[in-house]
Amino acid sequence: MTSQDIVPGDRVVDLAASLKFAALVSGGITGALSLWIIKHSAPWSIAAFVIGAGAGLCIGLVLGPVIYPAAAGNVAVVAVGPDSLAATLKAGLLGAVIAGAIAAAVPAALFAPSAKLVQFIGFGCGIGAVIGGVLGYLASR
Repeated sequence: MTSQDIVPGDRVVDLAASLKFAALVSGGITGALSLWIIKHSAPWSIAAFVIGAGAGLCIGLVLGPVIYPAAAGNVAVVAVGPDSLAATLKAGLLGAVIAGAIAAAVPAALFAPSAKLVQFIGFGCGIGAVIGGVLGYLASR
C-alpha cells in the first residue's frame, strides 16, 4: 500500500513509535529478568526494570528516526491490516531485540562473571524477539 492509498480516517500505525514502544517494553522486562537471574533480589529487579525501560526508550528514540526517516512534521506509517504485518514486525523486532540485548548485557557486565556475558546477550535477544514479535503482530491488528 502506498502513501496515496491511505486516506484521512484510515487506521494507521506509526512505525517509529511502534519501534520505540517495543524497545521500551523489551528493555524493562529484559533488564529485570537479567538482574533477577544474577542477584535473585526483587528491589534490584525493580530498579533494573525502570532503568532498562528508560534505556530502551532512549534506544528507540535514536533508532526510530534512523530506520524510519521522514520529513519534518511527518511520520512513516502503514495502514492497519494484514498487509501491515511485515512492516510492524520489522519495527517491533528491531527495537525489541536491540534493546533486549543491551538491557541484558549491562547487568551481566556489571554483576555476572565475564564468561556469562555472551549468554546474557543471547538471552536478551531471545526475550526481545518474543516481545517484538508479539507487539509487531498486535500493532498490525
